[in-house]
Amino acid sequence: MRLLNGEPFTAPLPEAFFYHGASVFTTLRVEGGVPLWLEAHLSRLHRHASALGLTYPGDRAFLEDVEKLLAAFPQAPCLRVRLTLGPGVRLAEARPYTPLPLSLYREGVRAVLTPYRVHPDLARYKTGNYLPYRLAQGWAEARGGFEGLLLDAWGHVVDGSRTSPLLFREGTLYVLEGGLEGITREEVARKAKELGLRVARAYLRPGELAGTLLLAGSGVGLLPAGKPEDALLPLVEAFLPACYTK
Repeated sequence: MRLLNGEPFTAPLPEAFFYHGASVFTTLRVEGGVPLWLEAHLSRLHRHASALGLTYPGDRAFLEDVEKLLAAFPQAPCLRVRLTLGPGVRLAEARPYTPLPLSLYREGVRAVLTPYRVHPDLARYKTGNYLPYRLAQGWAEARGGFEGLLLDAWGHVVDGSRTSPLLFREGTLYVLEGGLEGITREEVARKAKELGLRVARAYLRPGELAGTLLLAGSGVGLLPAGKPEDALLPLVEAFLPACYTK
């Protein structure tokens, strides 16, 4: 027998899913009824499922789930949708999305280096084995930070607890390698090229992060860590959640 919040829970969740984080997921934002970069999210979900040996049910199954979720929130200007796949389990969840205060995109937030490291084999994949990220987020918040940064085994800054980091320095936008394959971050890199910025990929240690750190993710868009310089404002504004204007 299982109890969830004191009530019987009878859903047939496999033990590997329930106890060991044997799952992959993706989180995306919906604006005005349109899921952002849905094709890229499903493609990543498929790749990561295959890497973990999970059977992917096909895009159509998830597209139908998304359609049902959107129908349940016909008046919501923005939603946050999470799609999860485990052994024999497919979950789709949605909730209204409330954007961060607009002032944070003008003044920036604080990112804190944590002692936590990404998994040496799973860092690229968005899995349910999420404990290091939760610990990093708690570490940062306990020290007044918004985001906690994680290292790899060689001491490179490779990921955030809930965002993917980039670094802007002297006209170049560096995509920090070694962590999760971030959908929003790749869109940021593409847009930066359109705006005439140079884009490079690099492994950087904490002492090499001189410049402006940027945090990309479906939940935040593109959020600067610290006040952004003028050259970055068009890029930051390009990824502001549309909910501000709804």
